[in-house]
Amino acid sequence: MDRLMSMRVFVTAADLQSFSGAAKALGISAPMVGKHINALEDHLGITLFHRTTRRMNMSDLGRVYYERCVAILNDVDATDALVKELSHDVSGTLRITMPVLFGKRLIAPILFSASKKYENLNLDLYFDDSAPDILTERFDLAIRSGFSSLRQGFASRHLISYPMIVCCSPHFATQHAVNELVELNDCTGLFYSRSGQVRPWRFPKADGRTLEIVPQCRLILNDIEAIADAAEAGLGPAWLPSWLVQSRIDEGRLVRLCPEQETLQLNYHLLWPKSEALPAKTRVILDLLRSSI
Repeated sequence: MDRLMSMRVFVTAADLQSFSGAAKALGISAPMVGKHINALEDHLGITLFHRTTRRMNMSDLGRVYYERCVAILNDVDATDALVKELSHDVSGTLRITMPVLFGKRLIAPILFSASKKYENLNLDLYFDDSAPDILTERFDLAIRSGFSSLRQGFASRHLISYPMIVCCSPHFATQHAVNELVELNDCTGLFYSRSGQVRPWRFPKADGRTLEIVPQCRLILNDIEAIADAAEAGLGPAWLPSWLVQSRIDEGRLVRLCPEQETLQLNYHLLWPKSEALPAKTRVILDLLRSSI
């Protein structure tokens, strides 16, 4: 017999404490309810109900099985509802904000593909490293980066993480031998900042604490690609996400310093205003980004 249907019959009978009540609720005969329950008991090798002519009670193992059946059936129903929602026409305008270079390199190609697939969906893409206010600017979806958890008041999903890498040009590496992270303090480094404030480069330690390194500041730039260019030009080491510099490392234009050192992960999250029901247009793009990147 269909085990999922048998589980539904079992849960309904347990809720109503009646085989005949379950039969009426499910639109099947009372004998069929009995067959479903018997099939489950035979399959499990246990007794689900202790039955007499006047009453029925779940066994101890029956209660354990009941809790799991309820969870499974809820998941099945939620999955069915999701698929039905996604099958509806995805239309309207979706406003999305994201970091400039990360958005252009990794996110935009995925969204361009989505635009071709969903002809009735209009995408309003906003590339900005200053992280505009989602509510004030009326964005439906935002991509944010950071090392810590996101602020409360918004729904979020983790998108992807990339390790931070200390890298420099091959020439700089030959001129400045760096074997330990602390030796970076004696180097002239390249820093990313929008405010002019220099922040330390951070590395996890075995004891759970964080090692902070602050090389001597030579250049401050508000564009991470320009920092990678400066590092490649031999102006000093830089602390950058792997997605940005890995191709340059593979091509020999940059080299990684202290590659054996464990590094922090830069997390990217999808963020949107909490609501009772997530529109189909938003859910489609959410799921597409998480499955494609």
